[in-house]
Amino acid sequence: MDAEVTAGRGLTRAAGTVHGGPMRRAARALRLPIGVIARLDAAPVGQTTSATRLRRGVAVLMAVYALVYGALALSHGEGVSIAAVITLLVASALYTNRVSRFLRDWVPVFVGLALYVLTTAAVPDLGLKVHYTPQIDVDRVLGFGTLPTTWLQEHLYEGRTGPLELFSLLMYVSHFLAPLVLAFLLWAVWEKRGFSDLLFGLLAVSILADITFVLAPTAPPWLAAQHGLIEPVQPILTNALYSAHLDALAAHKGDASAYNVVAAIPSLHAAWPVICLLVIRKHRLPRWLFAAQLGITIGVLFAIVYTGEHYLVDALVGVAYAFAAWWLLQLVFGAKRALSPAAASR
Repeated sequence: MDAEVTAGRGLTRAAGTVHGGPMRRAARALRLPIGVIARLDAAPVGQTTSATRLRRGVAVLMAVYALVYGALALSHGEGVSIAAVITLLVASALYTNRVSRFLRDWVPVFVGLALYVLTTAAVPDLGLKVHYTPQIDVDRVLGFGTLPTTWLQEHLYEGRTGPLELFSLLMYVSHFLAPLVLAFLLWAVWEKRGFSDLLFGLLAVSILADITFVLAPTAPPWLAAQHGLIEPVQPILTNALYSAHLDALAAHKGDASAYNVVAAIPSLHAAWPVICLLVIRKHRLPRWLFAAQLGITIGVLFAIVYTGEHYLVDALVGVAYAFAAWWLLQLVFGAKRALSPAAASR
């Protein structure tokens, strides 16, 4: 019974305190099967040599399937398959006999992300004016009279997709993949040090950004160039996608019906890597990890400006939002810790 209670604790916490709410009912529904899996993980029969070999064999087959499926998705120009990534994570948990722990810790994460995506998609278009010129004016000040995007493309872009453009594409897509990899490393290697901070930090800065996107929609450089407000911006990212044979993704680039193209300020591409840095620093994780994340952060900042996906000011505001979200997160968690002794004494 203890295993079942422990396995369901993370889900219960994630469900909130409102009795009878949908999240709480979902947590109760998942608690029993996760508890059963927890008992199976700890059962003596599951620790035998034959059971271990069988479990690891299934895990390897799952990993191979995920790699093949992911490769096929890439070959069809669909980009990185989230389903393949999740399957790889589950395979890793199965190989190390931590399936129940994985479900307990990650199901609330996936549910939260799904709800966040659904909520974002359901946000109505308030018909507010899209801002084009304020960020242009600020960027000209930051660039001493010229736009940083224009300057970078004039000096670095040779009219074709080369190593720098492919690097920029890699940095651009790392916006989602790098935090996911970091979260799994925190969970699997460092005993969840910073795991909650990372997930809540990313969610907090995303919500703050979404509020801004709704109230003050802003256009990126490539869209301003299409309207003749700035010098022409080369479609570096689109060309790189086609060069990498990611035709399906390239076809959706700039499609206002596929995603919100007027959500430039703040740049979440800049905000998410900064949250990762703050988590690594707070929890005193290895220096090599901080150095790697710092390199990714600098690479992303360069890529989004160079490709014309964001102005420099977009990136700077994204960094500011990351620090603001982090401050709010520490304030809330600090208050919770301060109230805990008083609550315990009642």
